[in-house]
Amino acid sequence: MNKMSNPYAPFHIVSREPLPLVFFNAIEASVDVRDFVQGLLMEAGAAVIYGESNSGKTFLATDLALHVAAGIEWHGRRVEQGGVLYLALEGGQGFRNRVSAWSDRHDTLSGPVHFAAIPSQVNLLDPEADTERVIAAAVAATKHMGVPIKLIVVDTLARAMAGGNENAPDDMGALVSNMDRIREATGAMVLFIHHSGKDAAKGARGHSSLRAAIDTEIEVEAGDGDIRSATVVKQRDMKKGDVIRFTLEVVDIGENRHGEMVTTCIVQATQDAPQVRSRVKLGGHSQVAMDALHDVLGRSGAAGFPGVPASVPSVPEQWWRERFYEKTVGEGQDTKKKAFQRAGADLQGKHLVGANQGRVWAVWERQEPGQ
Repeated sequence: MNKMSNPYAPFHIVSREPLPLVFFNAIEASVDVRDFVQGLLMEAGAAVIYGESNSGKTFLATDLALHVAAGIEWHGRRVEQGGVLYLALEGGQGFRNRVSAWSDRHDTLSGPVHFAAIPSQVNLLDPEADTERVIAAAVAATKHMGVPIKLIVVDTLARAMAGGNENAPDDMGALVSNMDRIREATGAMVLFIHHSGKDAAKGARGHSSLRAAIDTEIEVEAGDGDIRSATVVKQRDMKKGDVIRFTLEVVDIGENRHGEMVTTCIVQATQDAPQVRSRVKLGGHSQVAMDALHDVLGRSGAAGFPGVPASVPSVPEQWWRERFYEKTVGEGQDTKKKAFQRAGADLQGKHLVGANQGRVWAVWERQEPGQ
């Protein structure tokens, strides 16, 4: 047999570190998802908090980061304390004011707050620019604070791209690659603060390679009234769909040199909104329909409609149906229509979905269905 045509012929092996092998009988279940913010953020993961301008996303992200640094419960969720490195690439004065106001509000804390900031520009687009410097800063912060860094916040993704094109696959791919280098070297979650795209239904701005690389995606919306919402629209290894509701309280932090009062905002959790979904088990088309509803609520849900519980986001039933049809690829239109009707009736019968006046919403454990 000709050596060139022999599929089993020897071939040249480049001398490198061998790749790890785990065989079938050594693979065991893992029940520990290493979430340091209960059900929300995971060690060594990647996350995006995004929203439109003035939605409150930066205030929420700063508040979350400081709760991790202090190790105190956040919106009813258990928090495991760890070091936080905050890359304040946008609005240095505003960042200082947010942290100062948070510190004043939590002046009764007895323990340390393991928080450090980088108040300068950072380039995470060019692999030879600042990626290694960020890793070195995380190592230095860990040594100074005496605890590992659990969370690295990048405020904002656009600034970290240093003039790159968010919609270009090469540029976004380079950013994701540098993000991965930071995660692998530090063991921390990297969380980007980002902006919504022109089409809010499509999520965060930029090339889809970002969303593919992210474990946790949270959309922040201002809503019509004072109550704002942060919806978990993607979770790779944990439950998605949770909604965190909050308001922004304006606080005075002092007078400037002109005698004018300078203000910032403090995040306040709302007390009337539950945060845990019902744990009824679903299957088949009912699960597909529930996932479809979470998708459209996370991207386009809005509160304040007649017949819908107060402050609860809802969407037109037609949007829900269309998303269900998209998820049931390969089935005929008649089959999809009947499956959606059965799934909708099942979910409403289990009090997981509410419907009224052409709008639908996800029912929470503390809601009265249909009210």
